[in-house]
Amino acid sequence: MASIVVACGSGVATSETVVGIIQKFFEEHKITGVDVEATDFKQLATQLPKYDLYVWIAKPTQEIQDICDKNGILDINGVNILTGNNDEDSYKKILWGLKRLKG
Repeated sequence: MASIVVACGSGVATSETVVGIIQKFFEEHKITGVDVEATDFKQLATQLPKYDLYVWIAKPTQEIQDICDKNGILDINGVNILTGNNDEDSYKKILWGLKRLKG
C-alpha cells in the first residue's frame, strides 16, 4: 500500500483538512490502496522516512528536503490542494508519484 503524509505546524486543522480533500479526490477517481495521514511538523523528520509521498503546507526545510532526497520521497505542494488554486498540478504530481511506485 502506498502512503502519503501531510504535515502542518500542529498536525491537526490544516493537515487534516488536506487529508480529507485528498481522500475525497481518491474516492471520486476510484483510486484505492493509498493511505493518507496527517502529522505535525515537529514529528515529521522522524516519521517521514516511512512514507512514499510528502504533501507540505509550509515549504520543506533543508532537513526535510534532505530526508526526501535521501529516501526518494516525492514532495508535493499541499497549499494548492488546500486553496483549490492550481490544485491540478499537485494532483498530477501525486498521481505521477503513485504510478512511479507501481512501476
